[in-house]
Amino acid sequence: MLKYLIRFIFISALFCVQPVLLLAQNNYEIRKISFKGNKTLNKDFLLERMAMKKVSWFQKTILRKEPHLYSNELINLDLERLKRVYQSEGFLDVSVNLQPLKINKKKKTIKLTIDIEEGKPVVVDSISFELTSEANNVKMDSLTKRVLRKINLGQGNRFRDDALMDDIMIIENAFKNMGYAYASSSYDLYLRPTQRLTGIHYLISPGQLSYIGPTSIEGNKHVTEKFIRKQLKYKEGDLYNRSLLEKTRKNLYFLQMFRVVSVLPQMGKDSLRNPIPVKLYVEEAPRLNARVGLGYGTEDKFRTFLDLTYLGFLGNARRLNLQVKHSEILPYSVSLRWIQPRFFSARSTIELNPYLNRTKEPGYDTRTYGLKVPLGYEFIPRWNGLFTYYFENVEQTIEPNDPDFKEQTSDKFPYNKSGVILGTSFDNSRPQFSPTKGSNVSLAFKVNGYIFGGDFNYTRLWASYRTYHQMGNFTLAFKLMAGGIISSNSSKFIPVEDRFYSGGSSSVRGWNRAQLGPKRESGSPRGGSSILETSLEVRFPLFWRLSAVAFVDIGNTWLQEYSYRLNELAYAVGPGLRIKTPIGPIRFDVGFPVWNEKKRPQFFISVGQAF
Repeated sequence: MLKYLIRFIFISALFCVQPVLLLAQNNYEIRKISFKGNKTLNKDFLLERMAMKKVSWFQKTILRKEPHLYSNELINLDLERLKRVYQSEGFLDVSVNLQPLKINKKKKTIKLTIDIEEGKPVVVDSISFELTSEANNVKMDSLTKRVLRKINLGQGNRFRDDALMDDIMIIENAFKNMGYAYASSSYDLYLRPTQRLTGIHYLISPGQLSYIGPTSIEGNKHVTEKFIRKQLKYKEGDLYNRSLLEKTRKNLYFLQMFRVVSVLPQMGKDSLRNPIPVKLYVEEAPRLNARVGLGYGTEDKFRTFLDLTYLGFLGNARRLNLQVKHSEILPYSVSLRWIQPRFFSARSTIELNPYLNRTKEPGYDTRTYGLKVPLGYEFIPRWNGLFTYYFENVEQTIEPNDPDFKEQTSDKFPYNKSGVILGTSFDNSRPQFSPTKGSNVSLAFKVNGYIFGGDFNYTRLWASYRTYHQMGNFTLAFKLMAGGIISSNSSKFIPVEDRFYSGGSSSVRGWNRAQLGPKRESGSPRGGSSILETSLEVRFPLFWRLSAVAFVDIGNTWLQEYSYRLNELAYAVGPGLRIKTPIGPIRFDVGFPVWNEKKRPQFFISVGQAF
């Protein structure tokens, strides 16, 4: 009897002590939150949806960030919140539980580990559409095919609440682009929980056909109303089309004259207006914009720039831009650009660009003044073409014993260049400064001399391909670049500034800038007529704004035209750190040459990703 009484007292004491311990832990700081079993939703996605946040020692001590304190009530709410998040992502039978707390009583900190058993998700197995009222000009078969190509929840996809709401918008917009301004849509779900399947039946109410009414313009001060009206993609009396209103908004933004552009149909609240008036509101950007920057990099050392832009130069959307730069590589550079958007079509831009600069690269020292006339054209969003005519007068400072100037007595070599550059690029990589998805492809062809004049006849072709893939918390980035030059002159001379160079912070990082490839007797870079480079990076976050990379760089430059000797490729590997800033990541890389007699690592500090 005494034995059972002691056991009862011991168990009762445990139940009494446990709440006291939990209450004491409410004052402990949350140092870390981790997840186990989250195969589908990544850690950052889940952390953003929690009320409790982790604050690292670095954030608390160095950044003075206020720590989050553990709370039993809050953690229970967060566990329930995470469960609902998973259910909204299609995991109806998800289980979310908190592992035993890891407590540091001395530091009064707690580390949380949350166990997640996702279970099998609900999958969409059928999609159907039904019109609740007649729509005369709608052919449902063709419309269904178009919509099915755009919606997120196609047959075989995991069901997600947010995706369903997005798909309803896609369906409604499809009708609004055909004149049904008041179209609305709802849905029915045919859920079979035991089979983890659901069908989606969309009910669409098109409403009446609508037309566009008069457009009122507000907010413009310097840009004339007449000019703005020329940018409209629609006219009064047209069948209502939501996409044309959006194209008008983008069309005006393209001019870079406005900070705010809204194109809003004035649809009736109590009654259905038809035709529908449009209110176009703009807020103009300041006429004069100035940017000043300072920075430092291991290659260009101290650098600074001044960028001035005057909007509305000579009226309407014309711009005048002045750029002044200085660094160790670019002792001085002055460029004046007159920019005319909408040159011969809405998608074209022409510039007039006189410039003067001096360049001091490891392999050459030149002074250049010239003129460029670029003509750009946007084929489709993110795919652009560029045709540029240029004329340059260049003066090169000759290095002693340079094999290109064996009979030259002066230490200066002046020459003229004239030609055209044809280029095209496609870029859907996002986000801008540190892409995690998409690709960037560019191709350019330069013709110097021949019918365009100049002192040398040669062609230069170069291309690059970059692609980015996100895998959980990791981003895989890949780059491939190749180029070649052919000269038709007997001397085979190629101006030093047009030659290819390898090595540096954005090239093969086991070598300093331009130090890989052909050399002069003095050891300075000579440059080549062929180049091949490729890089692979694995990027992953660490904490706060800090992330890390591991990279492999391969490449080389050759003197001969279109000559690529794979057995002469140079290799470099190394780690790097990135600090996220508003102007892009600041990066620090260490490149180690491998399979090479040169073993000394190279260090680089710069702004922006390597590619």
